[in-house]
Amino acid sequence: MKIKLLISVVICSLFFADLSYGQWTVATTVVTGQTFPAISVAGQNVVWIARGTSGVPLVYRSTNGGTNFTNVTGTGISLDLFCIWARDADVAFVGNGGGAGGTGGNASFYKTTNGGTTWTLVASTGGTLAFFNGITFSKLMPSFGIAQSDPPTGSGQPYYVSKTTDGGTTWTLTNPPGITGEASAANSIVVLDNMWYGFGLNASSRVYFTTNGGTNWTIGTLGIAGTFVSGFAMSDNKTLGIAATQSSLPSIARTTNGGTTWATVNVGTGFTGYCTTKWIEGTNTCYISCDGAGATGGAIKKSTDGGATWTTMTTGGITGVQHMEFTRIGTVVYGYAVTSLGTVLKLVDNVTGIEPINNLIPSQYKLGQNYPNPFNPSTTIEFSIPISGNVSLKVYDALGKEVASILDGYRTAGNYSEQFIGTELTSGVYYYQLISGDYKQTKKFMLVK
Repeated sequence: MKIKLLISVVICSLFFADLSYGQWTVATTVVTGQTFPAISVAGQNVVWIARGTSGVPLVYRSTNGGTNFTNVTGTGISLDLFCIWARDADVAFVGNGGGAGGTGGNASFYKTTNGGTTWTLVASTGGTLAFFNGITFSKLMPSFGIAQSDPPTGSGQPYYVSKTTDGGTTWTLTNPPGITGEASAANSIVVLDNMWYGFGLNASSRVYFTTNGGTNWTIGTLGIAGTFVSGFAMSDNKTLGIAATQSSLPSIARTTNGGTTWATVNVGTGFTGYCTTKWIEGTNTCYISCDGAGATGGAIKKSTDGGATWTTMTTGGITGVQHMEFTRIGTVVYGYAVTSLGTVLKLVDNVTGIEPINNLIPSQYKLGQNYPNPFNPSTTIEFSIPISGNVSLKVYDALGKEVASILDGYRTAGNYSEQFIGTELTSGVYYYQLISGDYKQTKKFMLVK
C-alpha cells in the first residue's frame, strides 16, 4: 500500500509540475475602464503597462512578476498612451495618440530612466494626424529599435519612423513612402534587426516592411477579411510569418517566403475579434490572442510549427485580451497579457526547437564577445557549434558563483544568438561560459546600471 501511495504521489507531482508550464493564470487587475492597454515585458519579473483615457496618460509597472503594479505615470507625459517598450525596471518608452482618445495630432514619444518618476520628450511628429502605433526593439539586436507613427499629414503621405542604433539614446527620423489611403495599425510593429522591420496597415489587409534597412519598402497582401492589421509577427529566420486583421479570425494569413505571398490558415472555431500576434525569437513558437467574448475556452492560442497548426491555451475563462508580450530566457518563456478590463494574465512556458540564426554549419566552435558591452540590462551573445549535442551557456559572478543559466539543452549544429537580461543583477563584472562536448570557453562582460 505504501509503495502504491508513493508511486501515486510521484505521478501526481510530475503531472502538476508539467501543468505549471503552458497555462495562463490571473496575476492581478490594474485600473479598469481603459481602452486598448499596451504591455511590455522587460524580464521575467518586470512588466510595464501603458493606458489612458480622455487625454489622461497612465503607466503602471510591476517588479515582482505581476503580483503588484505601481502607478509610475510621474511627470512629463501627456495624452492617452497607446504603446510602450521597456528595457528594464528603470528605462522605458511610451507613445501617445496625438490627441485625446487617440484622435491624432502632433504625436509624441517619451523616455524615462528612473522608473517612471519623470519622463522626457524624445521627439514629436508635427502635423495634425499622427499617432504612435508602436515603439519596438529587436530581441536579437537590442540596441536597435524604431518608433512608428501614422503619417503626420494624413493617410497616403510619408510615414514617420524614427530609428535608434544605441538603445534609445539617440534617434534618427526616416520617412517611408506613403501608400494611397493608408495610415498604419497600433501594436503591429515588427523589428527583427536593423535590416528587417515593418508594420501593419489600417485600411486594407496588408503589411508594409523593409528588408534592407529602409532603402526599399514592400507591400504584402494578406488575402484575408478585414482591414486593420491588428496582429503581425515574423520569425527571425525572415521567412515565416503570421498576420491577422481586426475581423479575420478564426482565419489568419501565413507566409513561408518572407512576406512575398500569404496563405490562409484557420486557427479554430470560437476564436473571434481583435487579435495580437507574437513570435518567440529563435524558435518556431508563436502565440495569438483575441478579445472575442466567445473565447471562454481560451483567448490565447499557441503554435509550435511556425503558425501552421494551433492549440488553445487555458486562460481561466478570462476573455477580452487586448495585448500581450513575451521574453525568452534560455528555453523558458515568460508571457504577460492584459485585457480591456485591466486583468493581467501570466504565463511560464517551455519552448523547444531553438533555431540557428542561419543555415550555415560552422567548421569550429566559437563563443563571441557579447554586444553591447558594457550593457544595461540586456546584451546579445552569439556562439557556433559544429557538432550537434548538449549545450550549456551560463553566467557567473566574479567569485565564480553561477547567477544565471541562459540555456542548457540539446542544439543542432549551427550558429546561435542568445539574449541575456541582467535585470536582477547588480552592476559589476561577470563571466559567461559556453560548454559543448569537449569545448569550453569563458568570456568577461560588464553590467553597468
